[in-house]
Amino acid sequence: MLFMKKLITHVRPHLDDICGMWLLKKYVPAFRTAGLSFVSATMKDPGDPNRVFVGLGRRRFDEHKGDIGESAASLVWIFVRPKVKDRVTRAALDRLVLWVRDEDRGMHDLEPNQELLPTTQIRAYFDRHGRNSATLASFGFELLEGMYSSFENSVRLDQAWKKRKEFRTRWGRGVALKTAASDVDQYSYKKGAVLLVLHDTRAGFRHYRASAKSRVNLTSTYRLLREIDPRADWYLHHSKKLLLSGSDVAPDTSISKLPLRRLIDLVRA
Repeated sequence: MLFMKKLITHVRPHLDDICGMWLLKKYVPAFRTAGLSFVSATMKDPGDPNRVFVGLGRRRFDEHKGDIGESAASLVWIFVRPKVKDRVTRAALDRLVLWVRDEDRGMHDLEPNQELLPTTQIRAYFDRHGRNSATLASFGFELLEGMYSSFENSVRLDQAWKKRKEFRTRWGRGVALKTAASDVDQYSYKKGAVLLVLHDTRAGFRHYRASAKSRVNLTSTYRLLREIDPRADWYLHHSKKLLLSGSDVAPDTSISKLPLRRLIDLVRA
C-alpha cells in the first residue's frame, strides 16, 4: 500500500520552517504532492518515513537537537542541494537559505525598516488571516517564490557585471550592460557608477538611468537621439535622469535598435 507523504511542522510556523517545507516540495519529487500538518512544538518524531518533521521532532531537519548555527531551512538545504543541478538556481538558493537561516538566528534584528522584512510580513499575515497555519504556509510559499526570484536576479547581476563596459562622463563614472536581469540601475549605483546605459535583452529596451543623487542631465542626449534615431520613441523623464526607449508600462512604443557602443558615444558627446 502506498502512503501519502506528509510534512509536519509546528503551529504558527516561522519563515524558517516554511522554507524547509518549500524546499522539499519544490525540489524533491517524492514530496511534491505531500500534505502539510501543524502540531504542537512539543511533539516528537516517531520515525515514520512517510511523515517528515521540519523544525521540530529532534531529528534530521530539526536544529533544536543541538545543531548550533543551523536552522530547519539550512538542514533541509544540506539534503536538497545535491539534487539541484542548475548552477544559477543553486547559487540563488544558497543566498536565500543563508538569509533565512541568519534571520532565524537573530542576525537581522538590527536591520532598519523591520516592518518590511519577510518575517514581519509572516507574523502580520498570521494575525490578519484567522491565525490559520495552513493559510500562513501557503502565503509563505508565495513569499519564498518571490524571494527566490530576487536572489536569482542578484546572481545574474553578478554575472552580467563581469561583462560591463566602463566609461567616463562629465558627471562621473558610467557603466554599460547588456542583460536580462532587473534592478541593474541600483546595482550599478552601489558599485560606484552615476550613470547606467542598459540594453535589456529580455524585451530589447534601451535605457539611460542616472542616480537620483547625481548631477546628470540627459536633455542634450535626448535631443541628439531625436535627430539620429527618429523612428524610435524616446522618453525623457521630468527629472532629466531617466531616458528610456521601451518600458513594461508602455508596450506600444517603438524601441530603438541602436547598439550599446553607440548609446555610450551619444551620452559622452
